[in-house]
Amino acid sequence: MKRVLTLVLTALLLLALASPCFAEDLSFVRTDDALSEDEAEYLSVLYETIRQTYGVEAFFLINYDYEGGDAFKQYAKDYLTSHMEGENALVFAVSSTTYYWNVRGDIGDSLLSSDLDGLYDAIRASDENGEQYKAAVQFYAALDRLLKRRLKADTPPTALAADPNEATTAPPETTERVIIPGSVEIPDEISPTRGDRLVDQADLLNEADEAALQEKLDTISETLQFDVVIVTAKHIGNRTPMEFADDYFDYNGFGYGETFDGVCLLVSMADRDWWISTCGYGETALSDDYFLNVIDPSDFTFYLKNGDYVRSFNHFADVVNDFVIEAKTNEPYSVKHRYQDWKNKVIGVALSLVAGLIVAAIVTYSKYSNYVSAICERSEAGGYLVGSVKFGECRDEFIGSFVNRTRRVSESSSSSSSSSSHSSPGSHTSSSGRSHGGGGGKF
Repeated sequence: MKRVLTLVLTALLLLALASPCFAEDLSFVRTDDALSEDEAEYLSVLYETIRQTYGVEAFFLINYDYEGGDAFKQYAKDYLTSHMEGENALVFAVSSTTYYWNVRGDIGDSLLSSDLDGLYDAIRASDENGEQYKAAVQFYAALDRLLKRRLKADTPPTALAADPNEATTAPPETTERVIIPGSVEIPDEISPTRGDRLVDQADLLNEADEAALQEKLDTISETLQFDVVIVTAKHIGNRTPMEFADDYFDYNGFGYGETFDGVCLLVSMADRDWWISTCGYGETALSDDYFLNVIDPSDFTFYLKNGDYVRSFNHFADVVNDFVIEAKTNEPYSVKHRYQDWKNKVIGVALSLVAGLIVAAIVTYSKYSNYVSAICERSEAGGYLVGSVKFGECRDEFIGSFVNRTRRVSESSSSSSSSSSHSSPGSHTSSSGRSHGGGGGKF
């Protein structure tokens, strides 16, 4: 009886341990790595956003058990066939050596073969590093941007019918707004009141540092009549960093005067993006061409990459403060009117003097030593003999190798990297209709 009871309890314990794994299985994402509950929830939101917005079921598969070939293609096709429910669907599959996609329905007519390479480029680094969950998130974000360009986000799914005359002209039914866990919310309409100038949703700062930085941003903003905003996020949903920073600044009521003067710094931890959005006088005082060239190689990105977010954000605020003050009292900093140029020259001269003195000391000491040793009397003649040179054993050892995997396999059932550390799209119009500048990069 005790043995039976022990077996029953063991079975119940194993079932309890295995049940969370079963709950985290997703029909539209298949990876070799197990997903946590939060990861599964976030991927579900991304999948539903694509399906509701564009009427497309998107499946993402990673299976390193396959090396590619016809067997891998058939595996991806069978998975798509057995899991799709509607008419428009696609699968993007990655094996140990190749990547492949298959498209069903009218959506295939809107996609190009070059889109395949773009989707893989978006996940390449994560795939090669074995970060499968991150690769899945990047896939859905890249697919959203791709479909937005190809189909336009405001096109109702019924417009994907083969015959345009069959598409209904009635407005699409309103759906419940999708809330992405762990993301910073952006209002649907521009707020009449100004929000907090610091929102640390990613929890990068402690309470004391957050309070001090909030006070600093408020002081700079109110003194200069120029909003300086910093927001950190775990996820930014399907918006690009530029779109998120622009919309966050606009819809939360930031910006002074009729031209909405100010700047917003976004730090997104999901893909380690940073973006600076300028508006109004910010486009003049913080010009894209010069300001980004000052801020990117400076202590701002150095501290950011090393996880010293307090110093990074304070450095950003200080540089913005200096740039805006100079622009309002003198002229904007530029290649002709350089930021802190006199300090750089003084530091350069000082370093040159120190380096020169060190080199001179070394040379003088070396000459003196040679001179002293040359005039020392040697008691034996053997001291003046030049001995033969002996070499030890020499051999080559292979210590490692590095191989790039190139994935170039594509198929559709229908007929159909940057050299700089930061990027700047130039002046552009946000979704609210305001003009913005700025730029950003990775850290």
